[in-house]
Amino acid sequence: MVSNLVKIIKDEFKNMILDKGVATIMVAGIFLYSILYTIPYHNHIVREVPVGIINNDNSALSREIVRELDTSEYIKIKTQPVDLETAKKQYYKDEIKAFIVISKDFERDIKRNKGSFITAYTDSAFLTVYKQIATGINEVINTKNNTLIIGSYMKQGMSKIQAKNTKIPFEFINIPLYNPVGSYQNYIYPLVLIMILHQTMLIGIGMICGMLREKMRGTTIRTHKGKAEYIKIEKFCKFSDNSAEIVLGKSLAHVALYLVYSFLYFLIYPPLVTYQMTYKIISLLLILIPFLFSVSFLAQALIYFYKTRESALFIYIPSSVPIVFLLGFIWPNEAINPILRLFATCIPAVPGADALVKINQMGADFFQVHNDFWILILQCLLYYSIACWGLNRQIRKVR
Repeated sequence: MVSNLVKIIKDEFKNMILDKGVATIMVAGIFLYSILYTIPYHNHIVREVPVGIINNDNSALSREIVRELDTSEYIKIKTQPVDLETAKKQYYKDEIKAFIVISKDFERDIKRNKGSFITAYTDSAFLTVYKQIATGINEVINTKNNTLIIGSYMKQGMSKIQAKNTKIPFEFINIPLYNPVGSYQNYIYPLVLIMILHQTMLIGIGMICGMLREKMRGTTIRTHKGKAEYIKIEKFCKFSDNSAEIVLGKSLAHVALYLVYSFLYFLIYPPLVTYQMTYKIISLLLILIPFLFSVSFLAQALIYFYKTRESALFIYIPSSVPIVFLLGFIWPNEAINPILRLFATCIPAVPGADALVKINQMGADFFQVHNDFWILILQCLLYYSIACWGLNRQIRKVR
């Protein structure tokens, strides 16, 4: 059995490396996708979003607010349109992402204790940009508002400390965990890497199985010299007729290759691409190994869907978007339909991503993600059994 396993592993490595189509997905794709996904998020966070400001008051206080808004790291005063129509035109030309209006008699109304207001027109369709604009405006306005109120208390005879304690009786301290800079790359990139591992393995294995099924029926392929050659094979695997042996041997080849990729993604990439990662190797391996095996077994369990080598592309590429939503980082798990959440537990990427992100980004111990581990183990047992059953039927058909 061991000698057969070694032969199956070697043969599967040849299928993954020497087949140009499969190598494009399982080798080149691993590097290309991971590099390309760093480009959009290279700056990590959005800074100095261009905005316009309409200062209808033009008082000392309003000009001071304009200067403080311009010094915020979140926004940048790019234009000062004279009216709303001009501001709208600049917005629709994409010269600015929002515009702020300071009302007329702003300073006078404040000095008379009548109160006044500042209006911000922001586009909430692009949430990342909207958040930065709203944060920048709120920080400046709240700080200036507190300063004015403390100043009014001091005019009533309070000391600066008394005035401050009256206006701000307690201090709110915000301690951001796991992603302190608020980087979108730190949030999304590790999950993207897990999806790359998941989808490229499914597609690559599907292409290999599809090609084998084509050869069993008889197919014409082009050789390296460009000549057309008819090929028909009698056995799914030339080294064994034992389905359990074949499925396990192929999976060992897949997992061995993808463990190398995983260490590249989770140990080498973090300092190069700059995203947060903790290096808990044992916990990482305890999740990675069943995760990769479950993906390999799942791909082999779906052998009936691979009529041709291209079948895997038609199956898995459209499925990528639904899987991304089911991972729970675009839309929170709590808001996903319970039936869909139950279905999601059958997809290796879902418990795999949950456990790996908690270990790698949040510093969780293995015992804190043991539920995901056992889900992956159950997936391995289920998909291995289905893969063996399906392959047995294929072998019996040939006989």
